[in-house]
Amino acid sequence: MLNLSTNSSSKKDSREYSGLMARLWNMDIVHGQALSLEQQLAVQPALIIPLSGETCLQQAEQITRMNKGCVYCCAAGTTFGITSVDHKSSEEHEQASVAIFHYSFMEGISSCGRLHEVDCADFMPYDGIFVINSPDRLNLVCRSMYKDFHSKEPMKHWRVQLDFQELLYTTIAECSPYSKNDKRQALERVKEYIEEHYDEDLTIEQLANLSELSPKYFVEVYKKTYGHSAMDYLAHVRLNKAKQLMLGSDSLLREVAHMVGYKDEFYFSRKFKKAFGISPSVYMKTRKNKLAMYGSTALLGYAMPLDFTPYAAPLHPKWSQHYYNMLGPDIPVHLDAYRQNHNKYANLEKLASARPELIVCAQGVEDWEKEQLRLIAPLYEMPEEQEGWQFNLLGLAKLLNKLPEAEQWIETFHHKISTYREKLPAEMMEERTLLTARLHQDELMAYTHPGMKELLFDYFNFQPAKPVDWDAGCLTIEQIKESRADHMLLLIRQDSETLANWRKLQATPEWMTIPAVRDGTFHQLSSYPWREYSPIAMEQMAEEAFRLFSGNCP
Repeated sequence: MLNLSTNSSSKKDSREYSGLMARLWNMDIVHGQALSLEQQLAVQPALIIPLSGETCLQQAEQITRMNKGCVYCCAAGTTFGITSVDHKSSEEHEQASVAIFHYSFMEGISSCGRLHEVDCADFMPYDGIFVINSPDRLNLVCRSMYKDFHSKEPMKHWRVQLDFQELLYTTIAECSPYSKNDKRQALERVKEYIEEHYDEDLTIEQLANLSELSPKYFVEVYKKTYGHSAMDYLAHVRLNKAKQLMLGSDSLLREVAHMVGYKDEFYFSRKFKKAFGISPSVYMKTRKNKLAMYGSTALLGYAMPLDFTPYAAPLHPKWSQHYYNMLGPDIPVHLDAYRQNHNKYANLEKLASARPELIVCAQGVEDWEKEQLRLIAPLYEMPEEQEGWQFNLLGLAKLLNKLPEAEQWIETFHHKISTYREKLPAEMMEERTLLTARLHQDELMAYTHPGMKELLFDYFNFQPAKPVDWDAGCLTIEQIKESRADHMLLLIRQDSETLANWRKLQATPEWMTIPAVRDGTFHQLSSYPWREYSPIAMEQMAEEAFRLFSGNCP
């Protein structure tokens, strides 16, 4: 039975909680010496509780180092990922493990005696971090609940629902205004202050005073929590902001240095070159442009082969993680790329304010959007996918006067493909059948797209176990077995509901009877690059396919 002490009353009126109950939909504990959980979409709200080791939580663009004894809330419709903190010698550190709960709040309707789902945000604190008074007890409770949740005894399932109710009660009850003085939340406020006031002359004493810690202790605890000093983080924010200012304005170097908080432009130049390996003046000459990309993050997969960084483009740490990490700091204007560009009106307003000289838009952009884009700047629409990525890359290269770069990149790509094929085992070059499928929620279905088809069946010479245009809706386990595929690739949608169903599917005896699963020729694919059709995605799919089929994949 859960028995965690509480020290404060809830900030909500008791009448608002009187008909409230919670439903736990799924619980899992992820662990590993080098834990890495790709960002996923939370269909229902999630509670994330670190149990052991040192871990970081990524929510959209924010990365938080998690503390034991804290409960972190991820709202429905947002994304989160988890990684363990890197250490030079991982063997010397405790294995990381994190408990993840997916749930919803239900409320009774007295008039009809039924329950309906309510917005969890109404009952959660604004900052999404709870501090529990008994971290060791919390750890034991999570592990006990995990055991009960995955038990085959129905009474255990009831037990875990009751324990989850009490866990939520304790968590919410202990969250009160006093928790704003918690050390961890104080450090988060300091980070936010740095991000908002990077252009000011900030000192350790000033930041320590903001956190209500002594300067000496502040320096120690900040470095221990985030792995770098507050001053290093300030420099990181300043220099990345400087890159955006240099690309997004006509300001002089001296003015840019002043705008990001450096009084001495020469000191700023030395810091910039040390951080990025290139001087600010050279950076401005090689990167300055006013071209924007709109509609799909896959457009960046065409920009990178041309060594071209756009002035504005859609970016998101989950939906376009590779481009976000590689190009994010160099792109001055970030358009919202949440779930493939849901916030279209806001993006159009931001693009209009940026005043680009040319806009490249993806296929699939609606006609009304194109009309608005043409009012902002001349518009170039990428050709249909059926034309092929090489045709589309050459077309964009001609537009940007970068045809030699495109031709060289294509030549290098085909050389890589030839090298991969030469290095594959001889038996792999025989006629081997391959089934590509996708799991979405609880539905298995045959899946392919132009990039997968071109790479796997044209370049690597696999034979499709099912016709590539075969459309029979859901795939059953029997249909998979009847396909007699020598290899099977499965793309699993990264959302909490699909991932929960994937865990259940793997545990079934039927799944283990699939020949590819039994023989070790089954492989799970990530959404990127396997759902994108662009030059960079093709290159990364080729590299991953070679690792999978050569036996060099860990």
